[in-house]
Amino acid sequence: MIVLTTEFTKAPPEYVTVSVDDHGIIQVSGPDTESFLQGQFTCDLAQLSENDWLFGAHCDNKGKALSVFRILRYRDGVLIVTSKPSLEASLNQLQKYGVFNKVEIRDATADFQLVGVFGTAAPARLAELLDTPLRTPDSNSVSHCEDAEVLSLGTHPDQYLCLNRGESLPTNSDLRYWQALEIERGRPALFSGTIQEFVPQMLNVQALNGISFSKGCYIGQETVARMKYLGKQKRALFRLSGHGKQVSTGATVEQQLGENWRRAGTVINAVNRADQHLDVLAVLPSDIESTTPLRIKDDDASLLEIYPLPYQLDES
Repeated sequence: MIVLTTEFTKAPPEYVTVSVDDHGIIQVSGPDTESFLQGQFTCDLAQLSENDWLFGAHCDNKGKALSVFRILRYRDGVLIVTSKPSLEASLNQLQKYGVFNKVEIRDATADFQLVGVFGTAAPARLAELLDTPLRTPDSNSVSHCEDAEVLSLGTHPDQYLCLNRGESLPTNSDLRYWQALEIERGRPALFSGTIQEFVPQMLNVQALNGISFSKGCYIGQETVARMKYLGKQKRALFRLSGHGKQVSTGATVEQQLGENWRRAGTVINAVNRADQHLDVLAVLPSDIESTTPLRIKDDDASLLEIYPLPYQLDES
């Protein structure tokens, strides 16, 4: 049995496979795909090769993120994988601006089975299931199989996201296992209560190589650039872990100041790894002390501490 209380990045399990059914897929195709999306997204589409994927964000005109996503090339366009609430928000904005370009924009979620796979046996078993050898898991690579696109998402444990078009792949675990690993890796997904609330840097998108500061204009770019070059960033994404009941995205995190508790930030993603064992990604003040006691508002018995992230944060 795979134990959810174990940190997967410290003790990789053998084989976990999950239906990632809280995410969906936008397909954009047509001759203007690249130029159109270059004016929409924070990432640089010129850096997107046939065999790689990019992390990125899609902002409104105030620089607030509608979605954070993974994007890969597919046929004569791209596929964009994001949470279902973000998909709806991004799809609306893309379709609004897409009428001025030679592009087709559609919700392609129903065309694929989204399966997350990780563990020491993941590369061999997934390759066997798809009857195709997979590219190395230690980079942002994409393996193109006959009936699937497979994104490599990291090592220790080896992790893959499979966009399966063929016969349904079997799964053995609850969605919480995938969510727990994504939280360990410090990778956010936006759900209700957090869409159009945060500039991408507050979600650490730049630390995940999801922002190009040299590619030119896109919607929300002025706000994103101002935050980097004028030192306006006051908040960032942190991983918290500890004692707490189940909590919804958008919930308030409080910090202890003397005898009192004051608002500190917002829950972006959360998973209960066991009864009363809570793991969270939350936006907090960038300069918060790592030893600050934290709790969830309205759960006075909760107590969370800041855990290190697997990547470096800079001033942007």
